[in-house]
Amino acid sequence: MVGVRLQVFGVVLLGLLVSGGAGLLMHRVEMDNAGQALDRRVAAAQESVASTAQRYVDAVQLTAGSLEALPKIDAASFTTATAPLGQLWLPGATSIDLVVSVPDSSVAAAQADWRALGAAGLTLRGTAGVGRHYFTVLQRTLGEGAGPGAGADAGDVGQDLTGSAEASAALERAGRIGLPAISDPYVLPRDTGLPPQDRQQSVVLLQRVVDRVTGELRGFVQMTVRMQDFFVDTMLQPSRELLDVTLSALDGSGWQPMARMERHDAGAGDLRRTVLVQVADQQWQLAAGTDGTALIGADGHLDEGMVFGGLALTLVTALLVYTLATSRRRAEDRVTQATADLRHQATLLSAVMNTIGDGVVVFDPDGAAVWVNPTARGLLGHDIDRHPPAEWPELLEAYEADGVTPYQFRALVRQQVESQIELVVRGRRLDVRLRTLVGQDGAGGAVAVLRDVTELHEADEKVRASEELLQLLLDGARDYAIYMLDRQGVIESWSGNAERLTGYRADEAIGHSYGMFFTAEEGAAGVPRRILDQAAEHGRVEIDGPRVRRNGSRFWAHGLLTAVRHPDGTVRGFVKVSQDITERKTAERAVEQLNAELEVRVAERTADLREANAELESFSYSVSHDLRAPLRAVDGFAKMLALDHGDALDEQGRRYLARIRAGAQHMGDLIDGLLAFSRLQRQEMASLRVHLDQLVADVWEELGVERGTRDITLSVGDLPDAQGDPRLIRHVVANLVGNAVKYTRDVSPARIEIGHRVGPLSGEVMYYVKDNGAGFDMRYADKLFKVFQRLHRAEDYEGTGIGLALTHRIVLRHGGQIWADAVPGEGATFYFTLPAYENTGHTGHMLLEVGG
Repeated sequence: MVGVRLQVFGVVLLGLLVSGGAGLLMHRVEMDNAGQALDRRVAAAQESVASTAQRYVDAVQLTAGSLEALPKIDAASFTTATAPLGQLWLPGATSIDLVVSVPDSSVAAAQADWRALGAAGLTLRGTAGVGRHYFTVLQRTLGEGAGPGAGADAGDVGQDLTGSAEASAALERAGRIGLPAISDPYVLPRDTGLPPQDRQQSVVLLQRVVDRVTGELRGFVQMTVRMQDFFVDTMLQPSRELLDVTLSALDGSGWQPMARMERHDAGAGDLRRTVLVQVADQQWQLAAGTDGTALIGADGHLDEGMVFGGLALTLVTALLVYTLATSRRRAEDRVTQATADLRHQATLLSAVMNTIGDGVVVFDPDGAAVWVNPTARGLLGHDIDRHPPAEWPELLEAYEADGVTPYQFRALVRQQVESQIELVVRGRRLDVRLRTLVGQDGAGGAVAVLRDVTELHEADEKVRASEELLQLLLDGARDYAIYMLDRQGVIESWSGNAERLTGYRADEAIGHSYGMFFTAEEGAAGVPRRILDQAAEHGRVEIDGPRVRRNGSRFWAHGLLTAVRHPDGTVRGFVKVSQDITERKTAERAVEQLNAELEVRVAERTADLREANAELESFSYSVSHDLRAPLRAVDGFAKMLALDHGDALDEQGRRYLARIRAGAQHMGDLIDGLLAFSRLQRQEMASLRVHLDQLVADVWEELGVERGTRDITLSVGDLPDAQGDPRLIRHVVANLVGNAVKYTRDVSPARIEIGHRVGPLSGEVMYYVKDNGAGFDMRYADKLFKVFQRLHRAEDYEGTGIGLALTHRIVLRHGGQIWADAVPGEGATFYFTLPAYENTGHTGHMLLEVGG
């Protein structure tokens, strides 16, 4: 009796241990299921954020592309280009803007220009202390995402983005890389006045707009997005109020939260995942957490059930042992029945595994196959349980999903959680779901379930291709008539657009030849048949021509006929796409007529200008002669008076006489300058190679008398050659260098620097002449290049007020620009651009090596 009790006690003890272990194992399984559910939700959230953000990037890129295609960007064209965005659902997006880069010296001019381009009432509010501004000049408010404080009247238009370090940095990146750039999060200026609970972190998405011909930067397209509004709308479906999710961006101090969404029933949050999302040129961090019991697959009580079930089974087993010990025969009967049940279950399991459509393979800890069902043998083509794993790559010809990289099968048993992979075996695509096995002794293994998804993959590809084709057709079908023809050109299908274009209903068109839309002359000449034959031979044919509607009226149509083929390559029929281009043809004829009229007017105007130039040349010569004669007389008599009677004059008389002569000579210089200024526009220009470094050296040598013994230093960089008229460019260099020498006469030591920088446009070079002389007040810089306008007194610095005006005119005639920057008492820098020299072998003139 004692022995029976010991046996019963052993059974109970073993049952308790087994039940507890099984409960722990089931709890682990439940938590694994919860982790997998969280992985799926996080992956869905990651995809939702990435795809939604990509829509915003696409919208900005498409808008920038539309603006780049325009010859001129103004308020009307910006409104047209951004109109489609008003119909899109872009949660969080407050506005789409045009931002332009403006030097500090050109703010007033830029404001006037953009007002003239339709930005009525625009006021540019520049940030103090910066040399270049980024102004919002045009704006469209977007949907409900604008939120509180948004809109065109919220102070954004005219705002200088250099006031925001985040937006300014993103603008610099967008201009440098040429791709969409996104800023670090910050609070919009318009939101700083909101209550703290209403403020959101926001970002700006930017794409530069350039001139497609010259490469010149025209501005930036900017979309402003409030991240909390964006995130809540994006996460509603993936989260389903079961996750705590936070979206963060990386700045210099680490990951900074931009938006957050919390689940309603906040638990312990024992499960967490973190993934990265690529958006434009930045990466965002998506962090998600939840309570394991909140997810599907972990909300049961299987672990407790297994423990209690195990305890019940233990009690039953103990009772059975007791019964077996007291009734051997009854125990033997029950053992026999249990053995039969087990054999039946084994037979049933074997039948199921041998007949299911999925392949099943069991691996031992070393990666060898220990059991393979018939379906798996058929999918793999070999009995892999009879071959070591080292032979599988060559035996199975298995590759990863790309179909190129050989798959390493030993990686199967190294997986620590359930995983899913895709393999290509013997040209067939297999979906493999893998689950690792870990025994109590730590030994492992794995179970793999294989399913042939080749047909499903091919069907998905076909559906995707069909959807793309259908979408293309639908996107372009608004202004087009699309219908199908058979091999002989008989109409098989019809559309509403086709009825609107031709006037024929479906019952009037289907079953008839498409040749009824051609004119009688083209029909008699066999044009419809020839077009079908050409499309069958070449695949597609485009043709413009007159077509006939049901009421007999004619219209111009642009047609595209595309052949549709059977799998064997034979033509099954055709797709016909037609567009009414009558208005375009009418406009083209009007343009042609207008061009002809303009050519006549240009010829007449050219003749008038030539006659006017001849008259002006004659007048200039007459003025020069008539003015110089009395000036020479005044100067000559004053000189004779000084020589013959100078001793009879007192000091004041001699001073008056000197002032008379200086005034006459100054007037002569003015006449020479005015004549040169007037002749500049009429004279022809050469297009030769000009060595700027040699030209500077020659001019500096000529200024030796003016320099005298002054302490003055000239620094000249490596100046690239320019393309232009050497004589005129020499005047530019002589004027700017001469001015630098003149306006540094009161400074010691004086420094003059001449160099170049990369110009803002391709095909030109920017030169500069910098000194540490008198400088000037930038408030009067607009008068600098006008005739007779001087910023210094004649008593301090001599001059006629024509030199810089003539220099300005010469630079403009070369297609360049000239401007200046100065500080009173600290010096001035003059910048000018010239075409870079291009060694094409022929310029229309004899190529000379010019140095001065």
